[in-house]
Amino acid sequence: MKRVAVVCGGYSGESVVSMRSAQMVMDNIDRSRFSPIKVVIDRMAWKAEFEGVTYPIDRNDFTFQVKGARHMFDGVFMIIHGTPGEDGLLQGYFEMLGIPVTTGGVYTQALTFNKKATTRVLSSMGFHTARSLQVKAWEPYSSSFVVQHVGLPCFVKPNCGGSSLGTSRVNQTEDLHLALDKAFQVDDHVIIEEFIGGTEVTCGVIVWEGQVMALPITEIVSKKEFFDYEAKYQGLSEEITPARISPELTAQIQQLSEDIYRKLECRGMIRVDYIIKDQTPYVIEVNTTPGFSEASIIPQQAAAVGIDKTQLITAVIDGCF
Repeated sequence: MKRVAVVCGGYSGESVVSMRSAQMVMDNIDRSRFSPIKVVIDRMAWKAEFEGVTYPIDRNDFTFQVKGARHMFDGVFMIIHGTPGEDGLLQGYFEMLGIPVTTGGVYTQALTFNKKATTRVLSSMGFHTARSLQVKAWEPYSSSFVVQHVGLPCFVKPNCGGSSLGTSRVNQTEDLHLALDKAFQVDDHVIIEEFIGGTEVTCGVIVWEGQVMALPITEIVSKKEFFDYEAKYQGLSEEITPARISPELTAQIQQLSEDIYRKLECRGMIRVDYIIKDQTPYVIEVNTTPGFSEASIIPQQAAAVGIDKTQLITAVIDGCF
């Protein structure tokens, strides 16, 4: 039986979401094959929760001791959204220790956590992406140049971050400064992205029976101005699976998502977000540690093709270690 560390928490505002995702894994993992132990990582401490007691993790080898006996892990189910579990930092640590992780490696995680770098790479590979600018907190910027380059409305978002934290839609030039201030509270690098009007969809990708497989596509209908944190996690959106798009467009987006999975050397599960404009899918974001709570999108998509949560978790683990 494999001992699996379900690593959660993290250093960002997404830690609350991460804890929900970890609980879903703990509740649904196949305990006939895996022995899961929740490991909570925050800036104060790394702690293993074992048989109702909390034990400190030895960061030298990622073990913990109980009554003098040292406990090791066969692999890590990474479910930290944001730093240090989604940006490659912990992947490098575990790689040095020789412990497999259910995400891509250092390169993949560092790349996909950087929105500007990801869209630049995907654009060079021929994928459609939105026009964007990057602004750094210590550099001056011109509102008129921003509007000239990306237009209005536009989106202002932290370059590195998730769950739409610090993200704003800007409809007027005079609102740009406040939106940038909000984003700079999350990251010193901010991306300003053109608004693409259209249908918002998202597609999960996993490895199933040894093959990269795109899941059914979900259409996102937000009750807010865009799919922000409240829409995602407080029920202010409608998630329709399968999406109300043509079979041809469905097949195209699923193929694009599988191509991204392979070309960016992803592992485990990912989710690719798109906006469809004039029948053309534009890649908005690649999430390599997507939300995984009971209500999250990937479990919904898997259920639509008859894959339950336990089977999904097993597939993610078996595809990585």
